[in-house]
Amino acid sequence: MVVPENLNYTSWLTVKQMMNKQFIVIHPNDSLRTVIQYYQDSRLDTLPVVDNNDKLIGVFPKKRLYKALLDGSSLDDPCTPYIVNEPISVSCDLCYDEVSMVVRSSQSLVDYVVVVDHQGAPVGMIGTAEYLRGSQKLIMTSNVLLESIFNANYEGIIVIDNNGKILRTNPVAEKMFGLISSSIKGLHLEYVLPDLKLFSNRSRGVKQIIQDLPVIVSQMPIMADNIQIGTKIAFVDISDMEQMARELEIVKDLQTNLDGVLNASSDGVFVSDISGYVKYVNESGCRLIANTSEAMTGMPIKKLLPSGVPAEVSKTGITEVEVCSINGRNCIVSHIPINKVIYDETQTVGVVSTVYLDDNRLTEEIARKWLSLRQQVQYYRDELEKRGNSFDNLVSKNPAFIKMKKDAHRIARSSSTVLLTGESGVGKDMFAHAIHSASPRANQPFVKVNCAAIPESLLESELFGYAPGSFTGASRKGKTGYFTQAHEGTVFLDEIGDMPLSIQVKILQVLQDKEFMRVGGIRTQKVDVRIIAATNKDLREAIIKGAFREDLFYRLNVIQFNLPPLRERSEDIWPLTQVFIQKYNEILGSNVVGITQAAKDALLIHSWPGNIRELENTIERAANYVLEGEIGIEHLSAQIFQFGQKAYEPSSYRAVLSDVDKEMLLVALKKAKGNKSAAARLLKMSRSAFYEKLGKYNLS
Repeated sequence: MVVPENLNYTSWLTVKQMMNKQFIVIHPNDSLRTVIQYYQDSRLDTLPVVDNNDKLIGVFPKKRLYKALLDGSSLDDPCTPYIVNEPISVSCDLCYDEVSMVVRSSQSLVDYVVVVDHQGAPVGMIGTAEYLRGSQKLIMTSNVLLESIFNANYEGIIVIDNNGKILRTNPVAEKMFGLISSSIKGLHLEYVLPDLKLFSNRSRGVKQIIQDLPVIVSQMPIMADNIQIGTKIAFVDISDMEQMARELEIVKDLQTNLDGVLNASSDGVFVSDISGYVKYVNESGCRLIANTSEAMTGMPIKKLLPSGVPAEVSKTGITEVEVCSINGRNCIVSHIPINKVIYDETQTVGVVSTVYLDDNRLTEEIARKWLSLRQQVQYYRDELEKRGNSFDNLVSKNPAFIKMKKDAHRIARSSSTVLLTGESGVGKDMFAHAIHSASPRANQPFVKVNCAAIPESLLESELFGYAPGSFTGASRKGKTGYFTQAHEGTVFLDEIGDMPLSIQVKILQVLQDKEFMRVGGIRTQKVDVRIIAATNKDLREAIIKGAFREDLFYRLNVIQFNLPPLRERSEDIWPLTQVFIQKYNEILGSNVVGITQAAKDALLIHSWPGNIRELENTIERAANYVLEGEIGIEHLSAQIFQFGQKAYEPSSYRAVLSDVDKEMLLVALKKAKGNKSAAARLLKMSRSAFYEKLGKYNLS
């Protein structure tokens, strides 16, 4: 079958495609014997005659050969007298319609017409057989095109004859009315669709209800030689359109009611889109700005309300209230995000800004109080940040730790990942807070995640959130994960050594690509966070055991700080004790003024396996017992007096003092590697006093 290059059917079939290329040319001086041989070889009824330049000058039909023989011509005579000169020829570029007329007009003279090229040289022969074969191909191609148009039409189509019997139905009509083409072919249309009303002549766009389905019916006659041979009936399903029309009417009614409610409000209402351009202003807002709604629509909201809060609300999705000066009036303005669920994710698509104008004096008073409250909140927030999370709050006199604080303060300016290692209780949490507070992200969220405290089955949804309806029991609104909450801030992954391998892969993606996908989500989310990780485990050993990903370790270990245990910072025990005494005086309402020398000595010689956390718990316990005055040795936990592996149980106050004193001397000597002068300096004692005590306990 011929495949058309375009939809112009007259160009689908050319003479070049239909012609017979198996022919032989005759020259004027060829004998009749030669002509007979040519006919035998070509099996054609007409052959072209050409000159010495191979240009067509005539034809030699087979009928002329018979005439020559009847005339008594010899087979060796030339064929010239019997040549038909100036024959009709056709160009090889002609199309089906054009050549059909030529063939019909010349058929009475010759059986075949010569096909010539642009130079007039024969390139083929075309006759009735070739024409019929070409016609058949054209009909087949036309049928394919018409069939595809018939089946692809969005309208349902039924074709009937003049007696009303069904000839054809397309798939749309079958689906529309639940028909099967093979079952209804030949049946009367009135029997198949009794609800359909037909007209005696053509009709267009008539609404009818057929099988409870609203449709638009068009009826067109099928004509051939001005005689009607059938009827085409087209159906358009308008049920969806009617539903859309009803919904549009509901929306119009809602719009009218909403306009009425908003215009009845004495407060100015401004609605802006996600880009900050005004979409609606009520009448009170128009009076406030002294402009029309039409003029303000499309303007940046910042020109009407001189504030950057709407833009901030559109980004964060968090409601804000502020005091704004509009045309010389201090007004309270609330900015509420307009949220919409898009691809299972709640996104902010606009902001409603309401300017409260009901009572000017009351508004002015509220505005003043609001401004005062904001200033107070900001002051306390700044003070809290200064006191709670700065490097200044990391008390230490240890030179190595002081240097570590300086290094951490320097790297806090970057967004590089930080890994904090060290024993449990050495202050990794406070150290992470201090890095965040000293960074450009200080005013953004700091989100702490204890990887060991959250069950593995919940950890992924807690970290990255989940889309609405992601799993049984999931919230219909979905959930925002810790990483989204910490956007533009810091995520502190505590106990990361206990994180499951399945979650480590997603953390690696966040570090590499700055993006993740929510549980049940269909697209990734971009996130800008700094990650600070902490662990008391040996991650290199965990890598060897297959419990931790090596690639994640190298991503986390960009900057590492190994916080020393408290037993290596003995000079920090007393300063930290003072800090904790002050802290729990405020919390408990106690009045602890200090600590006895014996209790201080006991704290100094303890090995502190629980580090700073154990020291803080010790002071909290003691403060609960003392309430006022000094913390004595009797207020300390018995665990403080466990020297080595053996727990010491004091029998009396003096025994405790004696054993503590002796143990203190032994510890000092051990730290000084037996150097008595160095041990005396470590205890801040004179050499004579130190030697006296050695003699007292037989340690010399």
